[in-house]
This record gives sequence, C-alpha cells and structure tokens, in this order.
Amino acid sequence: MADSLTIEVMPDNRLSKNGLRRGNWRTSRQLVADAREVAFVLGLAEMPSDWETPDKATVSITQFHARRPMDYDGLACAVAPSIDGLVDCGILADDDPKHIVSYAINHEKVATVAENRVAITVTPWVDRG
Repeated sequence: MADSLTIEVMPDNRLSKNGLRRGNWRTSRQLVADAREVAFVLGLAEMPSDWETPDKATVSITQFHARRPMDYDGLACAVAPSIDGLVDCGILADDDPKHIVSYAINHEKVATVAENRVAITVTPWVDRG
C-alpha cells in the first residue's frame, strides 16, 4: 500500500470563512461544488493502483504563498470541499474525527505568485499502540 497521497489545489478565497460570509449563497454553492469535483478528479488521477482506503488517516495541508497567507481557520474552510472530494473518490473513508486522527495546517513562503498552491497530503494512520 502507498505511504501517502498528495493533491495540489488552488482554493478560491471566496471559500474562506470571511469570503463565504460576504458572498452570495448561489455563488458559494457553485464554488463548493466545483472545488469538490476538482479534488475528486485529482484524487482519482493521483491514486496509486495499490491504494486501500484507510480506516484512519492524517491530513496535512500546506499553503504555498508568495504574499500574505490565509489564516488557519480561513484555509481550513477553503479546503473543506477538497477534503470532501477526497472522501468522494475513496482516498479517505470519511472526514470526521473518527477517521481523521490528525489534521495539520502549515504555511510555506514561495518566491513567485505563480507558485501559489495548496497541497493536501493524506497518510494512512498506523496505530503503534
């Protein structure tokens, strides 16, 4: 079985907590559906042939930013539809605390705006206890 799986997405800032508060619900609904579909397709494309959906997993989110990064709660909200897309395609069993045992959010500075992206890495949990 593969050690981990990573997809890279560009979440729309309108999906952040503040963006959703200011936006129209119809626009937000479409943005969520689009982000979920993109993650679904990327998950299927990146899924190794030997991938078995883990019962428990860790999720690590890293925002690569050239300018000001999103705050942690805004970033978590912006990538939530992408996490749902990974559940839809079978990378994750579910996105609840029973199945995601560790959730980390990080930021990393990059040189140019063209390098901006968000990497979502899923690693199956190995219980060592």
